[in-house]
Amino acid sequence: MSIESLMATSQRLSVSVEALAALGAELRWRQEGLGGDARVRALLHDVVNAVDPQLLDGIDPDREASVLALIQTIFRQAVDLLENPARAPAWTHQDPIILQSQGQVSRLIVRGIDALAAQRPELGAMLRGGGAFLDVGTGVGWLAIDMARGWPALRIVGVDPWQPALVLARDNIAKSGIAERIELRLQRAEHLDDVATFSLAWLPGPFIAAEIAGRALERIRCALVPGGWLIFGINAPPPGRLEEALAILRNVRNGGYRWTAREVEERLRVSDFREVESFSPGGPILFVVGRRSE
Repeated sequence: MSIESLMATSQRLSVSVEALAALGAELRWRQEGLGGDARVRALLHDVVNAVDPQLLDGIDPDREASVLALIQTIFRQAVDLLENPARAPAWTHQDPIILQSQGQVSRLIVRGIDALAAQRPELGAMLRGGGAFLDVGTGVGWLAIDMARGWPALRIVGVDPWQPALVLARDNIAKSGIAERIELRLQRAEHLDDVATFSLAWLPGPFIAAEIAGRALERIRCALVPGGWLIFGINAPPPGRLEEALAILRNVRNGGYRWTAREVEERLRVSDFREVESFSPGGPILFVVGRRSE
């Protein structure tokens, strides 16, 4: 390999970096109504058209906001990797943009839960009937907020071991108008002590290390009501070797593990969950679903 080859590869990869930045800038312009130089705006539009002339057609503002949040967290975490490659693996970000944008991305999970509940009438009935939802790794609270908005009778408990995220969560929830139905706790999943409390629990697999998964599943199972549901969320299988390598790096660097659906299904069965199956809500995420025995 030569320096010329290394430079050529770097330049080739830089096209994706700059194109993603341009897409994020275009979304900010659409979301925030920014001013600025009209020539730059026109050129941003040209870049997005070069990616796909129909890319943004028919996308509602909420989904645009979720994609913008995804782009922001990708860039901020990439900069952290470049500037701090030797830091210990863990989710220890304090940058509010990383924390808020990661939380905004999690709002897409609610659409997946809605789709799952539409296919599982018993789950939908539980959520409509005034049960409780356990949001493990609640972060800055956006998933909890959207679950409370989408299921008006539902009570939500969000747990997270990272205090800087919970500080932002309390502010987000206070501004949401539904703070009375959301409880936040500084707590790890493996330290839960609730018994037969929740109708549904969400567990964010990419942030769950393999060595704590068994204990976390044991405590979550005890916290579910008989017949209650667990959704263990994982990343959908990537399309290629580079994408897989990047996903593993991202998961490990954030203190988690690169789970496969088969691994999670086996873990849930060993942990005495029944009706275990995988469910694809669409997009880059996969649900592995199980129920506590009656």
